[in-house]
Amino acid sequence: MIKIKQKIEAFYFSNKGGIRTNNEDGLIIPGTLISDLSMKIPESYRGEVTNAIFCVADGIGGEQKGEVASEIVLTYFRDHFSEITDEESFAKVAYDAKEQLEEYAKKNPESSNLGCTMAGIVIKNDQALIFNIGDCRVYRINGRFFERITKDHSVVQHLLEEGVITEDEMRSHPRKNIVTSSVSGDGIPNSIKVWFKSFTIRDQDMFFLCSDGVWECFSQDELEMIFQKYTGYAFCEKILVAALARQSSDNVTAILVSTSAVSS
Repeated sequence: MIKIKQKIEAFYFSNKGGIRTNNEDGLIIPGTLISDLSMKIPESYRGEVTNAIFCVADGIGGEQKGEVASEIVLTYFRDHFSEITDEESFAKVAYDAKEQLEEYAKKNPESSNLGCTMAGIVIKNDQALIFNIGDCRVYRINGRFFERITKDHSVVQHLLEEGVITEDEMRSHPRKNIVTSSVSGDGIPNSIKVWFKSFTIRDQDMFFLCSDGVWECFSQDELEMIFQKYTGYAFCEKILVAALARQSSDNVTAILVSTSAVSS
């Protein structure tokens, strides 16, 4: 099989936001795992890959150590993402990560419900394997338009599908933070709902991964307007600065990924 390298340029940040005292979000890019850290400025990654993962995670249940859950799950995915080839193998990795949380909860009973939501992209040659569990998101950028690829597992997503609220109303709805799927050490079997999709990467494809703290702070129209004026590092910098200026009520984490194919 011909291996197709993807030339990757990525910009990323994770920050506690405008109100929270700690950061329960985290992220992974090739060679880097960030957890329980509040970055003051975005950072960048450049490399050529045939197999890589980019992922954001959002810890849930602050008193149950959400930042610990994010780190445990992200660490497991960092070490095992190469096993992911389809939805079934993704689910296995997710449930194995859940087992790690269950083991932690057994040793630390005060953390019995620790967990996280997550979304990301696994790149295998010219294939993008997009996934999410919960309400972190992946957008594909078409020109200047942000196409939401992932589907939230949340109460407000259900209300949107029922026509009760609009996409924009999801951001401020009183039940916006109630998720219907997560990777959690809750002792409940078969509790993970997975959204998964694979497709061929187009040359110059771009993806925007973010935790719910970002999409709750910016409408899709606002993301597109900012992207029209700022690209690459400047886009991520603008999103971070604006989120803090708006006193974002949640942690904010994002990765902007640009791809171009390199045959080898």
